[in-house]
Amino acid sequence: MNKVIAASAPGEIEDLLTQLIAIESHSEVLGQEMRLAVYMQQWFHDQGIECEIQEAIPGRPNLIARLVGRGGGKSLLLNGHLDTVPPYDMSNPFHATLIGNRLYGRGSVDMKGALAAMMMTLAAIQRSGISMDGDVIFAGTAGEETYSPGAFHLARSGFRADYAIVGEPTGMKVGIAHKGVAWFEADFAGRSVHGSVPEQGVNAIYRASRWINYIQDHYLPELKLRNHPLLGSPSLNIGMIQGGTRPVIVPNHCAIGFERRLLPGESAESALTELELTLDAVRQEHPGFDGSIRISDNFHGVPHGPMGTSADSLLVKAMLEAYETEFAVEAAEQPIGLQFWTDGALLQEACPEIIVCGPGNIEQAHSNEEYIELGQLHSAYRMYVQAALALAGQPVPDEEA
Repeated sequence: MNKVIAASAPGEIEDLLTQLIAIESHSEVLGQEMRLAVYMQQWFHDQGIECEIQEAIPGRPNLIARLVGRGGGKSLLLNGHLDTVPPYDMSNPFHATLIGNRLYGRGSVDMKGALAAMMMTLAAIQRSGISMDGDVIFAGTAGEETYSPGAFHLARSGFRADYAIVGEPTGMKVGIAHKGVAWFEADFAGRSVHGSVPEQGVNAIYRASRWINYIQDHYLPELKLRNHPLLGSPSLNIGMIQGGTRPVIVPNHCAIGFERRLLPGESAESALTELELTLDAVRQEHPGFDGSIRISDNFHGVPHGPMGTSADSLLVKAMLEAYETEFAVEAAEQPIGLQFWTDGALLQEACPEIIVCGPGNIEQAHSNEEYIELGQLHSAYRMYVQAALALAGQPVPDEEA
């Protein structure tokens, strides 16, 4: 491992990150990630590493670089998204500024710091001349800050890897689970009449309120009874309600927008089935009740399901061991659950064992003072190298072959 770590020059990762920050890749730039992908492709080619740009959606790239092993080993994917949020009110967002041990700049923590550490991992293994049995792959994907078309395309493209690390900022702790999110719309029909004779109509808002009361009194308490050891309970939040045209008219329609947070094992479709049962329950109590619920396509057809990997995964164990080595912790480190959604949920389709583990603090992401601590940046590099050597560097035992 030391031979690989030593294959990067002092300050090289910081210089690489500075270059990545300088190339704008947010939604206000024409082509968004393309100029960054072209720069990274040339960088990999200069290292003697095969690399290609794939079109995820028209005009938007994924970047795939690969160290091909001898065969007979497991493959490890290192993944990060190429896009950032816009600069907003950040001062000098694309000129990396070092203050103390913090490197400031848009994307420094979300997530060009992880990109730099992952790129250097492949380069250092290549330079060291170490022969790997399995493949080590880097994938930079498009559009995570919007609806994740890049990761969705990669997962559905036929790409496969045995293990994957998504480099969203976790302070290098090993995240093995996060909730998914699904948006829904509920519609309630009524019959309009003049407000002076409301008894001759059907008030759609009253119908909606009956369902809301059922959700509060029955469905939410039921959700609270479900518990994930790292994520807690699933949840539902009603965020929008629209109904009626004028105070003098009984409304004939009411629409409700809400989201449901999903635990591993749940999906938007399974949640919809449950929600339809809540409508049935209200119908039984109030004959004539009329309502329907549908999944709202807030993410352009890209599902935003939950992510979950077993704590017994070899990938989890390897990264926990790397964390304990890096930070010299005395007690055994434990995996964590995450409060934010990641592309890891999509990549599960292509990688059966996947974690989220990256440098920096999620609280800095999207902020006007975005920075990454250099210590975290270097820890990420060393931990990714250790994991790559442990997981892809050795042949698969006969009993697994």
